[in-house]
Amino acid sequence: MCAVVTLSACGSDNGSGDSAESGELTPVTFAMASPSWNAGYAVMAVVEAEGFYEQEGLKVTTNLFPSATQAAQQVAGGGADLGLMTVEPVAIGHDKDLDLAYFSSYWAKWIYSLQVPDGSAVRSIADLKGKKIGVSAVASSGATFARTAMELNGLGQNGATLVPIGAGAQQINAIKSGQVDALALWDIQYQIVRNAGVTLTPLPIKETADAWGGGFATSRKNLEAKKDVLERFGRAVAKAFVFAKANPEAAIRDLWKLYPETRGSEPEEKALADGVKVLEVRLDGQGFDDKTLGRIDEAAFTRSLDFMASAGLIKKFPAKEIYTDAMFKAFNEFSHDEVVKQAESAG
Repeated sequence: MCAVVTLSACGSDNGSGDSAESGELTPVTFAMASPSWNAGYAVMAVVEAEGFYEQEGLKVTTNLFPSATQAAQQVAGGGADLGLMTVEPVAIGHDKDLDLAYFSSYWAKWIYSLQVPDGSAVRSIADLKGKKIGVSAVASSGATFARTAMELNGLGQNGATLVPIGAGAQQINAIKSGQVDALALWDIQYQIVRNAGVTLTPLPIKETADAWGGGFATSRKNLEAKKDVLERFGRAVAKAFVFAKANPEAAIRDLWKLYPETRGSEPEEKALADGVKVLEVRLDGQGFDDKTLGRIDEAAFTRSLDFMASAGLIKKFPAKEIYTDAMFKAFNEFSHDEVVKQAESAG
């Protein structure tokens, strides 16, 4: 990988946002691991729509990438200054000198699971033998998770057939029509399927219970050299989380305003209610009450690494080698009450 492009930091070192007051904004290129915008990323739309980046003296350009692996490669190769990605590409890249590390949490919980429609005879992973599992793509993280879960539970990686079913309406049609017997997706995708009237039951997978899901990563060099910029970015996102928690409907409307295609064709009342349900999946367990937004839990991170190591995806190493938890206090250094008032007054 070529050297990561450094961030050009303007403004004070204390993260107070003085650069915004002087009219100077620090440019930041952000890689987000998602093929498209949806309600699960409404918080990241709120950051922009409500001016939280500018408050922190940042001018952020967000680029979408279809997978966490591609987002990680962008950051490692210099195409982005930081990225939002699940845990596996940085962990797997540890032995390949990817030299990335997380500095803030976003997915407080492991997001992947295997689920079956209600009434299915499948009760465990062993019951999936010879069945068809729907995945967004055969190279997706959900597909990797399915193979790993089957391997760990004695079924073998090829014990069931992985069927690519895309996203949205394709996923819903695939499960309703019986094209697949189970799904290997992630949390907000399951909520979208439930919004369409499909009731699902998760299969028990003990290895990922209480595991960490992922967050914002950058190069290890930038953890020190550009700590101020990273803290300001994390604080802007924390403000957006507080706003979205206080007024999730306003958060969904911010998403619609910036990305009208996410509105869909449903009547407004249903579209809004469905969007809020998806957003609330992302808001769960973030650390609002004790103001620890962005905190990475070492025990949960270690659980994630244990899962990947037990499947032979990585060699075992200490979690601290690919993350720092030194910044979350700075992320929460703002008036939560003022942000809540801003949210409550939003139309």
